[in-house]
Amino acid sequence: MFEFFLMSADAIKMARQPGSILSPIATFLGKFYDILFNGIHNSVGAGALGLTIIIFTLIVKLVLFPLMVKQQKSSVKMQQLQPEMNKIREKYKGKTDTMSQQRMALELQDFQKKNGVHLMGGCLPMLLQLPILYALFYIFQNPYAYVGVIRENYTDIANALIAIPETLRVEALTDIAQNLVNTYKIQSLDLNNVSDMVMLVANIKADEWTALLQTLGDNSAALMPLLETKNHIETFLTLPLVSKCGLQFPGVLVPIAAALTTYLQSKIMMVVNKPNTSADDPAAQMTNSMNKTMLYFMPIMMGVFCINVPAGLGVYWTISNVFGIIQQVILQKYYRRKFA
Repeated sequence: MFEFFLMSADAIKMARQPGSILSPIATFLGKFYDILFNGIHNSVGAGALGLTIIIFTLIVKLVLFPLMVKQQKSSVKMQQLQPEMNKIREKYKGKTDTMSQQRMALELQDFQKKNGVHLMGGCLPMLLQLPILYALFYIFQNPYAYVGVIRENYTDIANALIAIPETLRVEALTDIAQNLVNTYKIQSLDLNNVSDMVMLVANIKADEWTALLQTLGDNSAALMPLLETKNHIETFLTLPLVSKCGLQFPGVLVPIAAALTTYLQSKIMMVVNKPNTSADDPAAQMTNSMNKTMLYFMPIMMGVFCINVPAGLGVYWTISNVFGIIQQVILQKYYRRKFA
């Protein structure tokens, strides 16, 4: 029996699971995603994981659509109310003492409340998406733990590897297993244990599979159709969705697309929500400055984030941005005509 000694392989899985707060969300989304994936996979086969991401994103957007409607309605009304709000600000112009500023803030707050607008309303859809985003991170990082078809495929690959003569198997997998040990500081990794081998299969990169098959030679015959199935399931438009995007083509296209769509969505939001306030209004200047900072900071942050996460998560974020942009444009046009 061959083992790397240093945390059992189960500890890797535990280390890659969401915490107690996100775990129920990830479990629920994982089950829903699995059902959705099975239906699509039975219909189309190749590219099912990518198509599932697109449809899943659309469903999430539809669920959050009522909040998006309230957000856009509130932003349009806020723009129409700016002249009246500017009158309130004018009352306190030049009064920088704490008491006057507090009175102005309370008066503005009461005015907004009476007219049914809320400054924080636009943040709610984004805040609700964050736990979904984090839960999806764990689903794509550990897909076999949530998607039954992937789990079955990984198990078949693990069994095929175990069937290879042990001496050759150890020679072929030693470096890959050692990298896993070093990454997760595990106590033991048994190359004769199916559960441990499934964990190993989940962490083998595309270039490592190529080298592995060359080492195994004729003993890799049983693996070939299983790896082809794995590739059909996990690849969408040449992108391996369960692997990190990285900086190589085509994976690098995902963080670029995520950054560009984040910028475009932020730009549209900044334009449509730009306050109609006087140029010498300190509050307006501060708001505009913060908006401009976020306009560039958020895309950069999301681009860097997507480099180091499974490509499927970056695809989800990009598709979510695209749907969000479409929703924004349509709703803005509708409410501008309605309140004109």
